[in-house]
Amino acid sequence: MLQRAYRIVRWAVVVLVLLYAAAARPAAAGALEEPAEASRNSIAAAIRILKDPAYQGADQKRLQRERLFAELTQWFDFAEFSKRVLADKWKSFTPREQAEFVDAFARFLGMYYLGELQKRYTDERVRIESQEIISPARARVSATLVWMERAIPVEIRKLKSRGRWRAYDLSVFGISAVQIYRAQLADILRTRSPADVIALVRSRTEE
Repeated sequence: MLQRAYRIVRWAVVVLVLLYAAAARPAAAGALEEPAEASRNSIAAAIRILKDPAYQGADQKRLQRERLFAELTQWFDFAEFSKRVLADKWKSFTPREQAEFVDAFARFLGMYYLGELQKRYTDERVRIESQEIISPARARVSATLVWMERAIPVEIRKLKSRGRWRAYDLSVFGISAVQIYRAQLADILRTRSPADVIALVRSRTEE
């Protein structure tokens, strides 16, 4: 049961990309304006890239993925995500290793999940349901993904930094992406050096 839930949440990471690539504007503008507005430029840009006829050929998919990745880095805070995944191990990385890990982890997640997005995107529908401003710099956005005629609740956690709202985690059925990757890296972090962990993530990206 737990493994099934993990698979659903891993797919929901793809959904997070879909959320910003395919989400409809909420019916009532007002309460959702700040975090929703922060993503609308990325929504329009990602949809254009996904549907651009210039990228439909197999030989153009890598270029399309690179363009989508550039959009992804605008609204997803990979540094905050990486820091939370590493948890207390973050401090064992030097500032340089922290930056290298964030870059390698972002490339791995971005290239893998955007590849899944390119293969699986079939106009899934996403509804933004509500938004809670927890503090001036923290917010939660609740949404529903309609996928294969199933309604899947998704919660997106966001931080505001330098005047911009960016997502750093999402959860489905109470299981978050941070939790999943923290669990997957736990054993590796106990037995490998930061340099080894970075090299391992880079090697996965190149596979």
